[in-house]
Amino acid sequence: MKKYFITGGLGYIGTKFAQEALKRGDSVLVYDNLLYEQNRNHLIAEIIRDQNKSNFSLIIGDIRNINLLKNSLIAYKPDYVLHLGELSSVYACDHNPRFAEDINFLASKEVLNLCEELKIPVLYNSSSSVYGNQKEIRLMTEEDKLPIATDNYCKNKLKMEDYIRGRVKNNKNFKIIVFRPATVFGLSPRFRIELLPNHFTYCAISKGLLRISELNAYRAAIDIQELIDGYFKVIDKGNWNHLIYNIGHYNLSKMQFAVGIQSIVLCKIAPIQDVGDLRNLQIDCSLFNKEFDFKPIKKYEDTIKEVADWLGSNLLEIEKTNFAGILNMSLERWKQII
Repeated sequence: MKKYFITGGLGYIGTKFAQEALKRGDSVLVYDNLLYEQNRNHLIAEIIRDQNKSNFSLIIGDIRNINLLKNSLIAYKPDYVLHLGELSSVYACDHNPRFAEDINFLASKEVLNLCEELKIPVLYNSSSSVYGNQKEIRLMTEEDKLPIATDNYCKNKLKMEDYIRGRVKNNKNFKIIVFRPATVFGLSPRFRIELLPNHFTYCAISKGLLRISELNAYRAAIDIQELIDGYFKVIDKGNWNHLIYNIGHYNLSKMQFAVGIQSIVLCKIAPIQDVGDLRNLQIDCSLFNKEFDFKPIKKYEDTIKEVADWLGSNLLEIEKTNFAGILNMSLERWKQII
């Protein structure tokens, strides 16, 4: 049995990872400050459903509380830390740049410092968004030169990548892997509605209309279960040859995303003027796929069907509660883009 300590563990990816770890018979400690006002009782019930409840524990804590974090790590003695406890939204980071730097860079550095000190391996998520707005149509690799970041989310991710490179250079025994995940979508105990495919599916279900800017702009994407499967490929192997890996499945234009949704949900597609998201990228995931024998196979439309069914069943409650607990941005900003 392995033991996992998940910062930000009541978030979109963390809850799905915790759920899968418990299914595997592993132990999970979730460390989360409930920044997005998630319903923790509901999430915990979803995570531990039909599993051994004694293998799950929760600490309500902020990663800036270094004493609590260190004491929690020492007491739990995890085999791995999955560090997800950052602001995960371009909009949230740009709305409050100082807060974003405090969490996503300054506090994240301290999390990694503690893990290095305590000799705990780390799985860390950067983002494929660091590839920015690519002018040429090609698959971006981990070795490609990155553009200067134009938003605070990517700025802090790049600063963290640089910091990690420095730590690993100074300490060859510090075991850390950095992922640059594609846009994640699909169902999780803690759903995120504003991620592109989830967002488009909500608009199709609720409005019968997809209003999309930059129809020919590309985005990489991956089903959330397949992302989790990728994490466990790394854990099961136990070692890796590189520091940074792209991980994803699809490279689709916004129009292709929309047409896939249109094949599941009756809706119209309407182009609109740019709404401020300038990302246009495709990623090459062959480095990760070959090293870890990773073969994502789930059809895009199958994930969309699952999301559409869930949204259809929960639409009234979602809108009645003003999207409570499923947004990583302000309600005001969300209403601007739907």
